[in-house]
Amino acid sequence: MLYTLFILAVGILIGWNVPQPPWARDLQDRAVRSVKAMLDKINR
Repeated sequence: MLYTLFILAVGILIGWNVPQPPWARDLQDRAVRSVKAMLDKINR
């Protein structure tokens, strides 16, 4: 379990400090929009 927490912490540090490429940013934006649209449909 300690190993998993260590790997998670390292991944967070790398992800926080390395800039996101444009294609990854676009993919993330599309995924966020899709999830928000599904949640809006559910909440109606």
